[in-house]
Order: sequence, then C-alpha cells, then structure tokens
Amino acid sequence: MMLHRGLLFWGLALITAGAVALAAQQNVLDRNALAGAWRLWPLILIAIGLSIVLSRTPFAVVGTIVGALVVGIAGGAAIAVGPGFASCGGAEPSTPLAARGQFTGVAQVTLDFNCGSLDVATTDDEEWMVRTGRESGDPARVTADGDSLRVESGQNDRWWDGGRQLWIVSLPKAITYELYISPNAADTAIDLAGGHFTVVSLHPNAGAVTLDLTAAQVDTLDLSLNAGSASITVGEAADVSGAISVNAGSIELCTHGEVAFRLTVEDNITFSHNLEESGLGQDGDIWSYSPPVPPGAALSFVELRIEGNAASFTLNPEGGCE
Repeated sequence: MMLHRGLLFWGLALITAGAVALAAQQNVLDRNALAGAWRLWPLILIAIGLSIVLSRTPFAVVGTIVGALVVGIAGGAAIAVGPGFASCGGAEPSTPLAARGQFTGVAQVTLDFNCGSLDVATTDDEEWMVRTGRESGDPARVTADGDSLRVESGQNDRWWDGGRQLWIVSLPKAITYELYISPNAADTAIDLAGGHFTVVSLHPNAGAVTLDLTAAQVDTLDLSLNAGSASITVGEAADVSGAISVNAGSIELCTHGEVAFRLTVEDNITFSHNLEESGLGQDGDIWSYSPPVPPGAALSFVELRIEGNAASFTLNPEGGCE
C-alpha cells in the first residue's frame, strides 16, 4: 500500500495544531508558556530539514511524522497566542503623532497595520483623530479628505523587525462608514459600539482581535482570520450580518441581552463548534435561535456564515470572551 507522505504530514500537523490550541483554550496548557516557546522557532526548520534528509531512506515516514508534529505544535501555539506578538519589533512608542479632520458624509476608512497594537473606537466627537507612533523605522502614512481616511504602515518590507507600532484611531459615531482593517502580527482592539457600518472588513493575520459590536449596525461583516484568535461581542439591539472564516485559529462570540441567531456553518473534521450545547436548533447546515421577547422590546439579530479549517468557534464560552 502506497502512503502519501504529503497528506500524512499535513494531516498530522493540522491535528496536532488543533489539539494544542484546544488545550490552551481549555486552560490545560499555559498561553504564556506557549508564547515563550516561540523562541525555539528554529526547531521548525530543523524538523522540516530532517524530513527532507530522511525522505529517501527507510526512515522517511518517521521523519515525516516528526516534522509534522513540530510544525503542528508551532501552529497550535500560533493559534493560541500568535507568533511572538510581544517581541514583534521591540518596545512600543511612547510619543505618538496626531492627525485629525472631519468627514462630510459617508466615509471609507482603510487601516493597513503591521506589528504592534492597534486600537479603533467610535466617539461622540465631531472630528476623527489618528495617533500613530513607531519604536523605530518609517512613520505611518496618513491620507484623508472629506469622505476617506487611509492609514498605512510606513515600512511594509521586513515589517517584523522594522519597529513595533502603536495606532489609536477615533471615529465619530454620527458618520456611516465602510471600514477595512488588515492587521498583521498585531494585538487589535476594535470598539464600534453605537456606530453604523455598511461594511466591516477585517482580515487579521497572526494576531489577536477583540471586536465590540454592542449596539452597532453592521450591514456586512467580513472577518477572515489566519493563525490567531478573535473575540466578538454583540448585544443591546445590535444588528450584524455577514461571514466569518478562520484558518488555524479560534473565534469566540459573546452576547448580552436577547439575541436571535441564524448561523450557516460549513462543517468539516478540522472545525469544531459548541452550537448544539448552546441551545441552537439545527436544520441541515443552519443553526438558529429566536428568544421570546415582550412586544416592543429591543432584540439583537446576528446572521452569519461560518467556516473554518484547523479552527474552532465558541458561542458564549464559559468565563466570557477575552
């Protein structure tokens, strides 16, 4: 019988990554210890090299298994804590530069962020404000007019050693937005409470994201997460619809108050969720729940399509969202 070592490698790697991430999520493994383990990242190269060296020997399968386990453990650590966010580029800057202005109507906001901490929040002020700083390297580029704001990292090549960044972005609640955020190797906190967004497109890579949609209206949510974690909060008459995809990562969704759900889930053997345990009813690939509410009471509604690979989705996890 022929054994496809490529399939064996990736199969074992995904299983191991999922097991490590799940163990961290259940507090069986300490996340701080996993973060520290990233200092041993050269072992990934050693394991892959070993599998190549042994590929044409009687020990080829052993090399494949060892390589897959090492890569899987590293991938699981990335899912749980991200690949060394705290060490990305060094210390955070302490004296950010400020830019501000006003929108005249519906505004498109684009944030392309690399390495560090990104905070985005709605505000009751009439002006938008962006504060950006970098520990070293080129400063961020800010361009704006009456209906758009774009902030880009000043150094996109070798950003991982170009200096850790800190951005703080404030957006007036009175404006309707199209919001596009692409954070890489970042700790990202987004508080859109009370805002109106025709589009929220969020594509984080190797990072941790918290997204507060309390009392927010989001016509289309597009969340695509790779190698990281995301925590989403909805409630208090929030309306959210869209799609979530996650590869090698985990998503948590927490609700406050009465929330109705319609979740379309594309199941596969590398994706897990707790929707049945959460009391949602199933009809094919659709999971739904509609709570009884008094006439005239506020009701949040969440309609999402969810898919994942080597990933997990948890609705109202025990202990709340992080």
